[in-house]
Amino acid sequence: MTITLFKHAFVTTAATAAVVLLAGGIASAHIAPDPIALQAGTKATVQFKVEHGCNGSPTISLKFKIPASVTDAAGVAKDGWTSTLTGDTLEFKGGPLAPDKEDNFGISFTAPATAGDINFPIIQTCEKGEIAWIEIQAAGAPEPENPAPTIKITAGPPTSAELTPAPEEPEATTPGTAAATGSGSVVATVADPGSDSSNTGAIVGVVIGVVIVVAGGGWLLARRKKAAQPPN
Repeated sequence: MTITLFKHAFVTTAATAAVVLLAGGIASAHIAPDPIALQAGTKATVQFKVEHGCNGSPTISLKFKIPASVTDAAGVAKDGWTSTLTGDTLEFKGGPLAPDKEDNFGISFTAPATAGDINFPIIQTCEKGEIAWIEIQAAGAPEPENPAPTIKITAGPPTSAELTPAPEEPEATTPGTAAATGSGSVVATVADPGSDSSNTGAIVGVVIGVVIVVAGGGWLLARRKKAAQPPN
């Protein structure tokens, strides 16, 4: 009976590991603006959410390239950070922001007078390494690996649909994914060392730890039951 329960627990844990790792690998991280749409010619403040550091390294600088059609750009005051506008580049410098923490950086500006999309390329610099969020998504094309944040400028007030972010697309290759087999084992791929995801390693460690604890507990219970049985 103990062996049967142990096998069931192991298979359940393996299946859970598959779901957790798969979910962690599919979600594509990026720097998201909020709101994602503004009425032309209006004054607004947009928050840009930074979701992670550079391969486990804390963030210490964010350089935003301000679109030429934007006016009166200024960084919103933020504890622990300073903002400086030099030409068309607005830099937030300070922190550091832990690699596994999210935070928002605000920019106030006047939106362009005409409708269309505007892009805010960003260079995210960490204590070790950097990420260039500068790729512009072409119409109808999949989202690039490191997209520049895009804001839609509308002729009138944005509709609820225009203010709703599009669902994130699965990545073509999924680092750190796993699958549970019928025997209860977990088959996992190794995450790409160059991946921008900073949480995959932690998730893998937690899942492996759970599997080891469950396996060890089942083995000890089986040993105790066998020792308690009277000899034939």
